[in-house]
Amino acid sequence: MTTLQLLKKLICIDSQGIKSNKQIVDFIVSLFPKKLCTVTPIKKGDLDLYNLEIKIAGQSSNEPIIFSGHTDTVPVSNKWTMDPFNPIEKDGKVYGLGSSDMKAGLACMIQAAKSIKETPKQDIVFLFDADEEAGCAGGKEFMKRLSFSDAKIVICEPTGGALEIGQKGVIEVKVKFTGQASHSSRTSYKKNLESNAIHKAFQAFKKLEEYEMNLEKNEDELFGFPTQAVCMIQGGSASNVIPDECNFVINRRILPSEDIESVVQDIISLLTKVDSQVQVEISFFGEPNLLNKESPLFNQSQKISQEVLGGYDLKVTPGWTQAGLFKKWGDCLIWGPGNLSQAHMADEYCEINLLDKMVECYEKLIKENQ
Repeated sequence: MTTLQLLKKLICIDSQGIKSNKQIVDFIVSLFPKKLCTVTPIKKGDLDLYNLEIKIAGQSSNEPIIFSGHTDTVPVSNKWTMDPFNPIEKDGKVYGLGSSDMKAGLACMIQAAKSIKETPKQDIVFLFDADEEAGCAGGKEFMKRLSFSDAKIVICEPTGGALEIGQKGVIEVKVKFTGQASHSSRTSYKKNLESNAIHKAFQAFKKLEEYEMNLEKNEDELFGFPTQAVCMIQGGSASNVIPDECNFVINRRILPSEDIESVVQDIISLLTKVDSQVQVEISFFGEPNLLNKESPLFNQSQKISQEVLGGYDLKVTPGWTQAGLFKKWGDCLIWGPGNLSQAHMADEYCEINLLDKMVECYEKLIKENQ
């Protein structure tokens, strides 16, 4: 089976994050001897999710090589103009949900794993996790269950073949202001400050806006400046009722040079200045990552990229990947087929010409360490 044929089969499987990923995990398992596969069930609410570890045991478990990819996709939007689960090949591209993010990466991982015919020098591990798009339940489960040290880790997310050596960290902060419901005709500015939950949120937004503007003064040569945005808001029950609750979510992107605990305390301090009773929950926390340019993983991938792709492009990703989790095991590089600009887009596509080249890159990285 060619890499393109494999990608098409993966696209045909509906693995939206709102559903179980059992079907796609079962399909990948069917391609390998069962003794190599470890499937771990994960319960997330009503969802039955599954992690898959494919391990080709080496002569040593020291300094393993790990390839990582997620099996879930974002939900289908109503803006698709074609069947998202019926891959279409056109003009050097293959269209379908998850084609770039990140079933192209999964296809390349599978092909690289199948190319290993002899016992390697050290363990080669392929991790296929669930729920990356919605909370990283799979990645967190891997962190609980598995232990590696001095690993070389490739996150096979879409980079267009570029070597993405870093990423910002991220925290998501859920905020709830509460007040006292009453008829809107019986209010005043003072009462709004004390009892109108949306009014309290508005006061908080003014403080957050000033904080956001100051973030742009802290610019990093590689990563740019840290960012912050209010991305969700909900409040109020009727147009003539003073709202007794307002909820919103802050998304904060963090530089590797920033201290995450200090960032959290800064945000909490701003919010409590508006109302000491505000409820704050850190709903997601992901660390930044930066690969050392002196590391063997960087030097090997740079050399391989020059050989296979005719050069190398160094980048940092604007998003967050599970390098923020797996960096505890060793050095992490984000490197895969597909284009990040296509991620989460209607009529998503992946350029075909990079598929086999990335398989070759992964195979060479494995051989480079034998």
